[in-house]
Amino acid sequence: MKEKSGITLIALVITIIVLLILAGVALATLTGQGNIIGNAENAVGKYNNSVSSEQQLLNEIEKYFQNYLEGGNGAIPPEAIDIPEVDENGLATENTTITTEEENVQIVIPKGFAPVILNGSNSTYSLPGQDGSVKEIMPADQWYNITAEQINQGIVIVDNAITYDNGQITGTVPDFNEYVWIPIPDDTKFKRIAWTTRFGYDENGVYGDGGTSGRTQFLSLSAELNKTWDNKIEPEYSNMVDSIDKNKGFYIGRYEASEGSTEKNVQSKRQQNPWTYISQGDAISSCKNNIDSINMLLMYGIQWDSILNWLINNAVIGTENIGKTKIMDLEDIQGNSNAWANFGNSTGGAAVNNGIVQKTGSNEYWKANNIYDLAGNVSEWTQERYSTGNAGGYRGGNYGDGIPESSDDHPVAFRSHDSDTVERAYIRITYQFFCNK
Repeated sequence: MKEKSGITLIALVITIIVLLILAGVALATLTGQGNIIGNAENAVGKYNNSVSSEQQLLNEIEKYFQNYLEGGNGAIPPEAIDIPEVDENGLATENTTITTEEENVQIVIPKGFAPVILNGSNSTYSLPGQDGSVKEIMPADQWYNITAEQINQGIVIVDNAITYDNGQITGTVPDFNEYVWIPIPDDTKFKRIAWTTRFGYDENGVYGDGGTSGRTQFLSLSAELNKTWDNKIEPEYSNMVDSIDKNKGFYIGRYEASEGSTEKNVQSKRQQNPWTYISQGDAISSCKNNIDSINMLLMYGIQWDSILNWLINNAVIGTENIGKTKIMDLEDIQGNSNAWANFGNSTGGAAVNNGIVQKTGSNEYWKANNIYDLAGNVSEWTQERYSTGNAGGYRGGNYGDGIPESSDDHPVAFRSHDSDTVERAYIRITYQFFCNK
């Protein structure tokens, strides 16, 4: 009789156990740590991210290549590649140059500083009447998006975290200084100007038949600018000029200078009493006594003139009618500045609390391109010198002008002199970047 062949029960059980083990191993391989499916998904995700980043860069390159064909500079923007390095407070850890689409219009954010957003407009710029106080530090990933238009409107930077009275909730005194960048794209914007085409005098100081008004001191001293006025010719001055040529601009204190907590330490802070009754010599040394003394200087006359040259046909200022604005013109510089400053006869929004010395930045109509009190409130020393004797030069008008005289006598371009030891005028600081520092 034939014997029947077949699988035994024991063999069947062993086979099933082996199959289960193999299935478990396969499942672990597919779904466990380092699994094939997960790795494949990660690989696909990374690939997609890489493709997206690559496409973004290609789009930036295409945009700037097209800009080059249309006459632009064609440069690939840094934001397509990197963002600035900042510390825990959002301040730059090294000097950072921000270039724009407009040739030679740039801004340098120095180490330890950062650009800011302002309260009233939630942007970098505040119009007359808007709250121009600092709201927050601009995030670093937005720095390279700063445009030529924003730079030409006046970018504000700070040198510390945005706190008041060491972080006290009820604090009122800022723990940071504020500065405004003055763009100087070429040497046509950086020059000394006599501002004398008014009152019947020509640019050479020759009086014609056009009549006269205002103070002959303003006319005669300004008209003979190149004969009787001078900036100091010394290494510090040369370094300042080289720095502006290299960096295409410089910083000015956003406010008239006030006295810091340290003796003879000057600061640029909001809602402070201007530092009054100081000699030109003390003003020069006080700026150098600042914490950043290497780069902190009292402004030279050529810088004052260059700021005014930048404001003309660029800055938005108030008018005789409250709430109305206009683009600044030559008349607002060398004629009558009382629509945007603290004079005795100020007009429009500028007439609020005018006629007496006020704290820095106290009226939102007393500004142009984010700079406060340039035209009025207090007159300001510069390092400009009058060649006859030891006479220092001061610029602009003050709160007393226009009582009862007209502020035509002392517009923002006004230039006069006094003994450099007389404690009568005032100061505003400027921040420099020296090429050799």
